Amino acid sequence: MTRKPVELPRINSTQAWHEFLVQAAAVPAVQKIGLVNKMRMHAYSEIEKYRGRPLIVYVSKFYDVQSNEELSNFIDLADVEGFTDLINAVDSKCKEIDVLLFSPGGRPDATERIVDLLRTRFEQVHFLVPHSAYSAATMLALSGNSITLHPSAVLGPIDPQINGIPAMSIKRGFQKITEIIQDKGPSILPAYIPLIEKYSIELLELCQDSEDLSKLLVADWIAKYMFKHGNPKDKQVDEIVRFVSNYEEHLMHTRPLTFSKLKDFGMPLFVAEGEFAKLLWETHLLITGFFSLTPFVKLFENPRNISWGKMSQNFEHEQEPQELAQQSAAEA
Repeated sequence: MTRKPVELPRINSTQAWHEFLVQAAAVPAVQKIGLVNKMRMHAYSEIEKYRGRPLIVYVSKFYDVQSNEELSNFIDLADVEGFTDLINAVDSKCKEIDVLLFSPGGRPDATERIVDLLRTRFEQVHFLVPHSAYSAATMLALSGNSITLHPSAVLGPIDPQINGIPAMSIKRGFQKITEIIQDKGPSILPAYIPLIEKYSIELLELCQDSEDLSKLLVADWIAKYMFKHGNPKDKQVDEIVRFVSNYEEHLMHTRPLTFSKLKDFGMPLFVAEGEFAKLLWETHLLITGFFSLTPFVKLFENPRNISWGKMSQNFEHEQEPQELAQQSAAEA
């Protein structure tokens, strides 16, 4: 006798997620996580069906991040492995893909590697942002042929950080000290030596080089991919790069760059509507819900049997989330 498929709960709001947790309070953790895995994969499949092209998912734990998780959720060179797996899983005849992106950013050099992987394989890459893509994740999104945001989603400034401090703030600090010494004379120097000793002079060069690299990469990607068929003037690309990299204007590395701030630059930037917006939000809630239930801080996934991720630094190995679902099915 064939079992009737179990209808999966739909999570269309934060309240619905909390109601799900209340209803599943007595369910063993492994089964609860297995169910969330199935719900998340179903949401991915729905997006893929709606968009009519393969979907790959690269998401990180973004908020409620613990101190031991802070270095594990960034874009880094190890992510090349995850993207390689996801790209290899797509039919070789397919030249167009969606990438669902949720990330606080990370290393520009790692981002460059990821962009090269995607662009070597696909002619069209479209980024879907259900909530946030900051810093190097914004850089990654700006390498796409288009970006679609959920109505509540944002990008962020691409000004680089050095050890968590905006590079521009470091440069401005040195400049301010220089101006004070020039104004008041060398006798004031001893008061600032403890501050200067915290940083090496080479750091100034690193700050400048990091800024230049971020701008160079984004300018190249926008001109090459976003405006591939539009032949934009250099001035248009320059205006976009100036805006997204302008720390003086944004004042914070995490300042949200909303659709309303970006829409007049002529980029292929869209806001999801109707059913698609609902699917993006449900997917986001299921992703963040999974992170809240497990020690995972990063996921590489698609709807076709690739689902693995990285745990916080307290855990020494990677583990496939699908294993939990398989355990759950075995126990059911």
